[in-house]
Amino acid sequence: MLNNHTIQIVIKRGLSCLVLSLVAACSTVPNNSSPTVTTMIASPQVNNPSETLGDHIVQSAKLQMGIPYKFGGNSPHEGFDCSGLALYSYRINGISIPRRTIEQYEQGKHINRTDLNSGDLLFFRTMGQSVSHVGIYMGNDIFIHAPNSRKTVQTETLDNPYYKRRYLGARRYW
Repeated sequence: MLNNHTIQIVIKRGLSCLVLSLVAACSTVPNNSSPTVTTMIASPQVNNPSETLGDHIVQSAKLQMGIPYKFGGNSPHEGFDCSGLALYSYRINGISIPRRTIEQYEQGKHINRTDLNSGDLLFFRTMGQSVSHVGIYMGNDIFIHAPNSRKTVQTETLDNPYYKRRYLGARRYW
């Protein structure tokens, strides 16, 4: 039978080994042959040849579903407003677009509604007399967006009467 002193020594040695293994693991240099997260974000890999850049933009946006709306926000950490979600989803896939909705609308290539592809930006007039809202087209008349301060990043249909009557057009950046 072990006495208290022996048990304390065993516990201390066990904890010391645990601490040393954690320190060693934290100081291990990563293998440079595997891609880093930064590399994958900066240059996304197309694993399925049938996937388009637009599909990757949509996937990036879908990963943000449930993130709260934040006016001026453009990251998962701070939240998103509508143009911030578009900016983030494009930027993470290597495409630079303007920050503001109106500039995104003015600078993109005009796309007819009948020619929409995944990743195209959809624009709406939700307040005032000009464009004020943007979403990312997913296909099948569905888009993803950061609607307002009471909601999170979510999907919506273009058939929703609210968005249907406020639709202004679409733009493409590739």
